[in-house]
Amino acid sequence: MTEDWNPELDDSPQVPPKPRKLPQQSRSRILFDSIKQACLMILETEGPKGLAVTRISELSGVAMGSIYQYFPNIDAIVATVYEDRILANIELASKRVGHRYRDQNLTQSLTYLIKGTLAFHQEMLALDEGFHRRFYQTFDLQRWFNLKEGDPLASIRVIREILEAHQLEYPMRDVEMEAFVITQAHRGTILDAVKYHPEYIGKPEFAQTLLNMALAVLHLPPVDCEQQKER
Repeated sequence: MTEDWNPELDDSPQVPPKPRKLPQQSRSRILFDSIKQACLMILETEGPKGLAVTRISELSGVAMGSIYQYFPNIDAIVATVYEDRILANIELASKRVGHRYRDQNLTQSLTYLIKGTLAFHQEMLALDEGFHRRFYQTFDLQRWFNLKEGDPLASIRVIREILEAHQLEYPMRDVEMEAFVITQAHRGTILDAVKYHPEYIGKPEFAQTLLNMALAVLHLPPVDCEQQKER
């Protein structure tokens, strides 16, 4: 169980279990979705301690035997809920990010991306902190974005495009390298914070530190937290 797992002692990648099978017909899809919706409702109203197959069966109206036909355990159900959330976040971000970095300056564009990533992880931690800290590598926002785009470097490309769009605002040297360093430094720092220091994720000072990391790569001066409050 999640309660028995200690993130301080375990550095091995954790992968959540998958459904036993996926629904193929409309009726089975309705059952599958009902199970996920019941799981989400419990997480939002009762928290992870309220999760039990009997409770999910009660709320969804799906027999326990049918639930076990699709899912081997609770973690597998929660994982599908998280997958839906991460795909919805990526879809929304894909629609917004292009317009945002054209309408804002460089610092504002980077801040928007950083805060969006942190908001996603904060949302996932709020649903089930133990689950998200255990399987944080599986629910890496950049990894899922890259998979959706069919390009392992898609997230780096987004940063590169932002830098190129604002090239008059900073002394651009090697945009490919700068985009790579910013993307990977942020990715590693945020994921490690999820695992070891989840309390950092919602702190304005953490978002500011990530922004200043990016600005340092670009040889730009740091900004302070007071400046960021208005962004």
